[in-house]
Amino acid sequence: MSAPPTEAELLSSYLLDPARLPNIMTLDQFRALFPRDVRSAAPIRSLFLDLAAQRGQAVDAVAAAIELEARRGGPAIRREVARQRREELDWEVDGEVEMDRALFGSDSAAKKAKHTLGSILPELDGAAGAVEAEIAKLRQQEADLEGAIARIIADLDDVRTDNLKNRQLPDQVLDGLENLQEVCNRKT
Repeated sequence: MSAPPTEAELLSSYLLDPARLPNIMTLDQFRALFPRDVRSAAPIRSLFLDLAAQRGQAVDAVAAAIELEARRGGPAIRREVARQRREELDWEVDGEVEMDRALFGSDSAAKKAKHTLGSILPELDGAAGAVEAEIAKLRQQEADLEGAIARIIADLDDVRTDNLKNRQLPDQVLDGLENLQEVCNRKT
């Protein structure tokens, strides 16, 4: 039986391994995002390589942070887990009451609140109304997001089928890529 993976191994396998740009998209897939007549332009390859290098630097920074945290936090995490396990064994107080005390201290409603059926029903009705209002708000946000996504998909479909309203867009994209390449060349 093998040992369970460490925190650093888990973080590395889920955050680092799949994060490099070539693991997400190939150069050909990246080129496919551009109009057909500019896909073979040299600035697109340069842009892909620059993005891959930037992403690699970000992944390397995350790897260093994982390594540092694993070295620094290992013993502290084990102590905290052991402390929480001991508390769980001794825990005879209601979890919600304890959380209320932890959040609000001695002013906690947990000590003061002695509800009766008549006093709790209006509060429950108010809470149910608040939850229903929040659900309605979330449904509206969902509808707004779906509309925005549909517009983006339609715009991307126009780019894919070369059905652009702005016929100068390919030239503007090439100019932008050339400007970006010049800026990148000046930075190196």
